[in-house]
Amino acid sequence: MQDTAHDRSAQAILEFLRVMEKLRNPDGGCPWDLKQTFESLRSHLIEEAYEIGDAVDESPSKVCEELGDLLSLIGLYAQIARESSLFSFADVVQGITDKLVRRHPHVFGDVKVSGTKEVLENWEAIKLKEKASSGQEQKKGLLDGLPRSMPSLLRAHEIGERCARIGFDWDSAAGVADKVREELNEFLAEAPGDVSATTNQSRVEEEFGDLLFTLAQQSRHLGFNAEQALAAANAKFSQRFKILESLAEAQHPGVPLGELSQDQMQNLWVTAKNTLK
Repeated sequence: MQDTAHDRSAQAILEFLRVMEKLRNPDGGCPWDLKQTFESLRSHLIEEAYEIGDAVDESPSKVCEELGDLLSLIGLYAQIARESSLFSFADVVQGITDKLVRRHPHVFGDVKVSGTKEVLENWEAIKLKEKASSGQEQKKGLLDGLPRSMPSLLRAHEIGERCARIGFDWDSAAGVADKVREELNEFLAEAPGDVSATTNQSRVEEEFGDLLFTLAQQSRHLGFNAEQALAAANAKFSQRFKILESLAEAQHPGVPLGELSQDQMQNLWVTAKNTLK
């Protein structure tokens, strides 16, 4: 059964690569695909990755569809590279296959591990050895490979993850909680409650950033990702606000939302929250 599934996959990939080649063929290909470059595809790649994240909250079929969209961009990248004799789709697949085997010695070798934590520590150690053997140990540090375009909360989480793999981390969530309280107090000390008061804006922003970074580490120790938690909070707020808009239209027909009083808006908000509950 497994061989049959692999055979189907191999045939599907072969057909996929032929389609990619045809799309990029100057003789009868697609004008949009022909004009694409590594640089022009970058924003599409990021967008498709986010759409996969959205699809996870919808259905498996939607995930399947969005993964296909992402694969189309990977295929396009590989086809463009092949045309310039840079690399091929086969190089991409073989490269990641070799890396997965190399970085999972507990699966493909004789290394024994006690759990996920040790797996990640070994992964980081193998990466450092790879960099050393290729002469990159002086060029790149532990955090240098993180994408610059990564969302900041997600980046903060990953920074913590990488540092934890080499043992640079708090011992427990309680330890991070103490740091959160410390950072909160430092932020509040720089940000007075009266917005008209004179403040050092750069200091306020710096302390606020420190607080967010530490909160991201707190979430990591508690077993969830701050980026996902904020995304859920955004979705919840948006859903409640949509209900508020409907309630406002029903209770105050013809009155623009911005012309309602604070008390009216607050009453609508409480009703919207209770409606969702």
